[in-house]
Parts: sequence; structure tokens; C-alpha cells
Amino acid sequence: MSGIGKYIDLDSIYSSYMNNIYSRPVLMAILIALLLPFAIMILGFILNYIGEALAMVFSLFIDPWLVYATINYLFFPGVMLHELSHAAFAVITGAKVTEVALFKREGKSLGHVNFQNRGNTIMRTLQYIFVSSAPMFGGALVIFLCKLGIDHIPSNMLWLKIFLGYIGVAMFFHMTMSPQDIKVYVKGIPLFICIVFVVTLVLRLTVFG
Repeated sequence: MSGIGKYIDLDSIYSSYMNNIYSRPVLMAILIALLLPFAIMILGFILNYIGEALAMVFSLFIDPWLVYATINYLFFPGVMLHELSHAAFAVITGAKVTEVALFKREGKSLGHVNFQNRGNTIMRTLQYIFVSSAPMFGGALVIFLCKLGIDHIPSNMLWLKIFLGYIGVAMFFHMTMSPQDIKVYVKGIPLFICIVFVVTLVLRLTVFG
């Protein structure tokens, strides 16, 4: 028996699998359609639990009430941007915004956005999906712009760098999907899977064919 073990090229195996999937448009469309909707929801859960985990860690050293008060009140701009993201995506997707509450405490929530679906079945599905997950996309954009500003603002404007850093941190703690957001999101998943399948297949056969 040789003492030299076989070398397994994981990159080649991965590339082989990906090429195999890419060469089968229908299989590729099915996989993306099944994975994408749940990946968005799982990411929302992960972001939510990261914030909760950080709060729990800080609570070991600081009064828990103070920690959660800091997250909810000191980082209130994140709450505002969270709700405005819901409202913006509702307008973009054609839904009717009926109420925007930026500071209305209900349980653990400090705000909410109510909307009514409008349009055909496809548009209603997109409203369920994108309005409920909007804080993740809006939050990512805000954090990116804050980072961009911090990197490019002159060093003599330290106050502005600190302010942008504060906004970015506040947004991070509030770019999650609440349990209510998840309930709304789930309503759109079945048809969204079909939409993603069709769009992916068409793009694969035409633009990326």
C-alpha cells in the first residue's frame, strides 16, 4: 500500500457539479426556484438571531433592560429605516400603503407598516415577498452607502464619519424580518417559486444560453 494518499481536488469536483447543473437549464431553474425563496427567509432569521445573540452577550455585563432599550431607542433610526423600507417596497410593487407608524410600541415592535395588496395574482405575490423582506435589502443598501461615505469623506469631517457609522450600526440591528414579516412572506412563497422558475429558465435559454 502506497504511503502517498490520493489528492482530492475539491475545486474540480465543485466545478464539475456546477457545469453539470448549468448544462441542464430545467434542473438549474428548479434548483434556483426552490432555494432562493427559502434562502431569503433563512437569511432574515439569521440576521434576527445575530442581533438577539449580541444583545444576550451584552446583557451578561450590562443590565438587560439597558441593552434592549439601547437597541430599540438609541438605534431608533434603524427602526425608522426598517419601516420606511417596507413602505418603499410596497409603493414600488404597486401595493397601497394604509399606515406607516414609525414610533408606535406594540409588544416588542416599535413601529409597523400596513399595506393592501393590489393588482393581479403575480403582483400580489411579489408584494408579499418583497414588502416583507424589504428591510434586508434596504438595510444592506444603507449599510453599503454608510461604508462608502466613511471611506470617502475627508478625515477632517470626523463627526460625519461617526454619524454614518452610527446609522450603519443602527440599521444592522433592525434589518431583520420580524415574525409578522415571515408570516406575510410565507403567503407568497408557492407562486414565487413558479415565477422564479419561469424567469430563471427564460434567462438561461436566452440571455445566458
